[in-house]
Amino acid sequence: MLNLGVFLIYAAVFLRAAVVVAVEPEFPIVIALLSCYGLLLIGKTWSVRRRSCSRKLQLTYLCLQSSLAIAALAFSSYEDFIAMLFIPLSLDAVSFFGRRAGFISIAIFSLAMIVTLLFSDVGPLFGLTMGTLYSGVCFLVGGYASQVQKATAAHEHNERMLAELQTAHRQLQGYTDQMANLAVEHERNRLARELHDSVTQTVFSMNLAAQSASLLLNKDPGRASGQLLRIEELAASALREIQSLVSQLKPPTILEEGLPAALRRLAMEQKARTGLQVTLAIQGEGRLAERVATSLYAIAQEALINVAKHSGACEAIVRLTVDRHYACLEIEDRGRGFEPDSMLELRGHLGLAGMLERTNEIGWSLAILSRPGQGTRILATQKSVGDSP
Repeated sequence: MLNLGVFLIYAAVFLRAAVVVAVEPEFPIVIALLSCYGLLLIGKTWSVRRRSCSRKLQLTYLCLQSSLAIAALAFSSYEDFIAMLFIPLSLDAVSFFGRRAGFISIAIFSLAMIVTLLFSDVGPLFGLTMGTLYSGVCFLVGGYASQVQKATAAHEHNERMLAELQTAHRQLQGYTDQMANLAVEHERNRLARELHDSVTQTVFSMNLAAQSASLLLNKDPGRASGQLLRIEELAASALREIQSLVSQLKPPTILEEGLPAALRRLAMEQKARTGLQVTLAIQGEGRLAERVATSLYAIAQEALINVAKHSGACEAIVRLTVDRHYACLEIEDRGRGFEPDSMLELRGHLGLAGMLERTNEIGWSLAILSRPGQGTRILATQKSVGDSP
């Protein structure tokens, strides 16, 4: 649109010159000057579109065009319309060199135009008036060009920001895929831990019982019958453990009722399955994120399984505290206890290692406090803002 306006101004000046200057002897010179102005205008537009217009070429263009406009003013007796040629030059000056250098160029154009028009045949007053008028128009056009330049720069900046955001979005999608793969890997490791600590040991016991029954079948059928009953009990236990493992994948009570309700359900399940009496102590009414609540539920479940299997205790206490500034989960028993450091070094004991991994995943800390003969205390605590991850 700007180029269209510039060419319309030039066409109006050229047509008026062709009409009113035709009777003057300077007509060929004025038409030749205006024709050169038009050719340079076309060349400039072509170079700008191809983005091959260097700073030096821009300066040369303004100097040549302003010289042609001043010469046309000097040779013509109808200066009132030829001075309009400085309007496109004002637009180009700001577009080429920016606001400051562009307005300096416009000031030079205005000075040259006023000085030339002072020698008009109509008189100095007419020349000063027309020079001042066209100078004001040139500054207005320069101001408009400056605003267009700012808008163009802002548009280009927005396009760059959009491209950067799109790149960042693609990177985030890649990170999301990586996190999903890591989550799948973590879930596989978790299932391996659960299977090792529960179902695998039960199946191993079933295998031993089956071997014993096979050896005793011919020698002592009565004892072999006892082993078969043992296999039946172990199979039922394995079935219950598998069902429990499936329910652990996404405990519905955590999503629907929150962690406290899930822990109450877990306590009832432990009592029904293992006979372990679990006492709950819940303080605070805060809410935990789903990922945090699910991990704490799994830690409590693993700790209670360990209590039932290894501690020799008949009772356990689960304490949950969730308020605005503090959150922790504690599982305590008064069983036989153990040495935590030595137990964590055992490759086969995946339960404690799983608890540590879960707390690290949610940004919590885990303390395992135990001594032989003094019971065990598992404490998962939310890290404060100042703690290192």
